[in-house]
Amino acid sequence: MKLGLENISKLLCRLGEPQNAYPSILVAGTNGKGSVCAYITSILMASGLDVGTFFSPHLFRVNERIRLNMDEIATADLDGLLGGLRAERKSIPFTYFEGITAAAALYFERKGVDIAVFEVGLGGRLDATRLVDAAVTVITGISVDHHEHLGRTVKEILGEKLGIVRSGVPLVANLEKPSLDTKAMLYCGEEGVPYHNAAREVRVEEIRMEPERLRLELVSPERRYGRLVSRMIGRSQARNIATAVRAVEVLASPAQGGRGGCGKPSPRGKARPGSGRRRTGGRSLPRRFAVKDVRTGIGSAILAGRFQVLPGKPRIILDVSHNEESLLSSIETLLSISPRDRNVIVFGVQAHKELGEFPRRAMGAARALFIGTLDSDRGARGEDLLTIFDRSRRRGRAALEAAPSIREAVRKARGILGGDDSLLILGSHLTVEEAVEVL
Repeated sequence: MKLGLENISKLLCRLGEPQNAYPSILVAGTNGKGSVCAYITSILMASGLDVGTFFSPHLFRVNERIRLNMDEIATADLDGLLGGLRAERKSIPFTYFEGITAAAALYFERKGVDIAVFEVGLGGRLDATRLVDAAVTVITGISVDHHEHLGRTVKEILGEKLGIVRSGVPLVANLEKPSLDTKAMLYCGEEGVPYHNAAREVRVEEIRMEPERLRLELVSPERRYGRLVSRMIGRSQARNIATAVRAVEVLASPAQGGRGGCGKPSPRGKARPGSGRRRTGGRSLPRRFAVKDVRTGIGSAILAGRFQVLPGKPRIILDVSHNEESLLSSIETLLSISPRDRNVIVFGVQAHKELGEFPRRAMGAARALFIGTLDSDRGARGEDLLTIFDRSRRRGRAALEAAPSIREAVRKARGILGGDDSLLILGSHLTVEEAVEVL
């Protein structure tokens, strides 16, 4: 992994700065980035806009990363874009992620999108997506993850993610901790950036969880939206919905920041004035998003692997959660729709992840837990994880077994499932990808 903006800046400049041909929403954060991007995209589409969306990482195939109105890029188009970029590697040694980001920017320009939504890959300050022409920036929340790159504390991690901020462009965040809220507020004040904290500004009421949907009432500083229904469930999705709705509200009347041009990236997220082109034509953004469009957008948004409940019985749930905060949220959601004695869990994770309270909570949330080894050099060994989970074992709690692979763990788990049981498969994108092969 190579963090830095020099090569992606040169590459985008060589391509004619396609990222400046349309306004963008740039979404960073520890958890919930993909879901927030999906909600925002869906609301924008419901309002009649053509929307390009860049997701990172993908789950099953790289085409998932680049979408037009949520339709994945065709393989022929993707191959053509990447093939054209290969010639540039002779003089610009860009990374895989930088190449995919540039391909997305170029694809959206060629398709004439009205607006694009970019999910930040890692951090923010040095991520390739930071060079897009953002009309609004978003930070979905902060918890500890990727500490080897971003810092050991939540304040250090927030500092990296605040790198997406640029002068005059509003930031919408969801920061519940007062210390993080204060840090973001002071940073934005120094940069001349309008700051909105959805954790304070948006009120979520009457959350009702069902296996197929999440129902909630939402009140923002601008209006009461009434009943919203999402096909993505979990209390974390209520928070993601609040963030997405506040972001599109702010988008409707954004402060205007400078547009970047070819040259060396400036520090602290400030946009550099320069030779970036003016935006192309296309539909203007609405001055206000209609309540019906927000409801339609929230109701139609879906993203694979986000506590995704598959149809049929027994209930099988796929979740890409991979750090302590998101894993604990998944356990909470599981228990809200299924009692402990009906639950079985399959788990596999990258070796560098800090699991915190998750092993203890998982052991108390299921009658059986199968731990598999990821098919990856960076995957944690099932036997090593077994030792960690075994320390959390209590009398009468989950049976625990290690398996040599995620596939084998799923086979073992399915062998003990009853028709009314729930099988939760989680721990990483790789865990879900491997599990699906044997479902």
